[in-house]
Amino acid sequence: MINFVILEDDLIYRSMLEMSITTQPGWRCLLSCSSIEEFKTNFPSRARVDFALLDIELHGESGIDVIPFLTVHSPNSNIIMLTSVEERDILMRALNKGATGYLLKDFPVSTLPDIIQTAIDGGALISPSMARHLVEYFNPPKRKLYEQDILTSKEHQVLRRLADGKTYEEIGMHMSISKDGVRYHVRNIYSKLNVKKRADAVRKWQEN
Repeated sequence: MINFVILEDDLIYRSMLEMSITTQPGWRCLLSCSSIEEFKTNFPSRARVDFALLDIELHGESGIDVIPFLTVHSPNSNIIMLTSVEERDILMRALNKGATGYLLKDFPVSTLPDIIQTAIDGGALISPSMARHLVEYFNPPKRKLYEQDILTSKEHQVLRRLADGKTYEEIGMHMSISKDGVRYHVRNIYSKLNVKKRADAVRKWQEN
């Protein structure tokens, strides 16, 4: 027997969730309610709860606030957050609290059994678009070279003038530094960009 509890303040959507669950052999809904107070008061603490489906956007409340209660009273539950809002900060807050899944409500409710079966088989329940946010959180896109301040301000000035085809003498005159000073900056630029000649340095800089 697989036991479910539901916290959802949209009566129609909640009824659809219940129907999708109760039509499956061996699945039953132990609790279905619309508020956190009702959920905590009627929670079946003596029964094993396998899955908790929690709406995030309740009237004046957030289903995320129920997660600590569940981790204490039913530590082995799969806590699946349901939401209509695609926000990375909310996703991370829910996961940090202890949620094990995060689904946008854009999936057909009739497919809920297949989705739940994924978790039963050991898979993760997270909507593809939210999975992308999760990947970006832990592996943020690499910023461009100039945004990372790999090059100093003067090195940028030198490289910009190299890109304009200026000679070392002309660059030195514009920047009020010696020709040797320009060479010093150029050596640093080549080292930081891992190149050996002007054309490659300019190309790599322009690409970023």
